[in-house]
Amino acid sequence: MRIFTILLLLFICTTTSIAQTQVEDPQEKLKLVEEELEQINKKLEELAEQRAILLQQELNLSNYASDRVKNVIIKYSIQANKVIQSNASANEKTKNLSNIVYFQNEEFKKLLTVHQFYKYLKLTDI
Repeated sequence: MRIFTILLLLFICTTTSIAQTQVEDPQEKLKLVEEELEQINKKLEELAEQRAILLQQELNLSNYASDRVKNVIIKYSIQANKVIQSNASANEKTKNLSNIVYFQNEEFKKLLTVHQFYKYLKLTDI
């Protein structure tokens, strides 16, 4: 599932282009970039909701826990997207993405029971 999530993020990032048209006005260019980021964030939220639903079913989560898991997924998906879009080297991106996954898992530890967390780890092949 971890690889699936990262691949989805890469897909989103490669299929969207931030303001590739030539725009003279910096304000207009900024507006286009903001609109593009909003679209990416909406897509990330949709994917996070789908993943939360899957985890809710697999881990037998309550609606409350599922909602909290979804919020964590959104938070770290946005961070991962920023890393992927950055101009950092491939090694630096890999390191940063690994850190993001680590911190996401740390938050999941707080939200899930021990049994649910270990089942989650089995699902993500960590």
